Amino acid sequence: MPPGSGLGLGALSSPALPFRGTAAPSLYEIGTRHGTDKAGQRELLHVYEEYLHPRRTDELVLLEIGVLEGGSLRMWREYLPRARIFGVDIDPAAADHAGDRITVLIGSQSDTHFLDLVVERTGRPDVVFDDGSHFARDQIMTLLQLWPHVTPGGIYVVEDIHTSYMPAYNMRWREPGTAVEFLKDLADDVNAAWHDRPVLLRDLHSVAFFQETCVLRKRRSAT
Repeated sequence: MPPGSGLGLGALSSPALPFRGTAAPSLYEIGTRHGTDKAGQRELLHVYEEYLHPRRTDELVLLEIGVLEGGSLRMWREYLPRARIFGVDIDPAAADHAGDRITVLIGSQSDTHFLDLVVERTGRPDVVFDDGSHFARDQIMTLLQLWPHVTPGGIYVVEDIHTSYMPAYNMRWREPGTAVEFLKDLADDVNAAWHDRPVLLRDLHSVAFFQETCVLRKRRSAT
């Protein structure tokens, strides 16, 4: 699909910071209320909350590839009250999920030119979620294309990496070229100071695997 865009930015008002004097609802509670399919992985939302809670009230840019019914975009908007939320989807109907502080851009993650246009629109993202096609070629290419733009200290999440074990996605257990095998190799990038081999993500601080998901954190500063 040729690159394009959905609805424009909503009004960027300055919302009051929530939950003063009251217990803040968890990310899982918010996600359940908004009907995101991520709520079906309760422990995973707890993991995301551990990463995001320290920056919950920061003015972040969050980019999610894969909109579906828009539930996760609304979840992020509520959980991160000062963030600008961007969704990317190949289906033009996904533009219907745009709204206040939510922008939806229409195009394919397999189109590198489109991804460049996305970054021009969003600015450097602090948080990226790849919940797109789930094919290794897209998961790997999108990471390599967007990683240089992620802000220092930012995180990049590759979801649904269980497809690396599925013949239906042209992948199998420990088959070279799968997303999981690629992500495993990034452990060497974390330890680049100790070897002189090629490094793909030199500014990679950490890579962590969870069920069906991998979270990468960028270094806060060059070392």
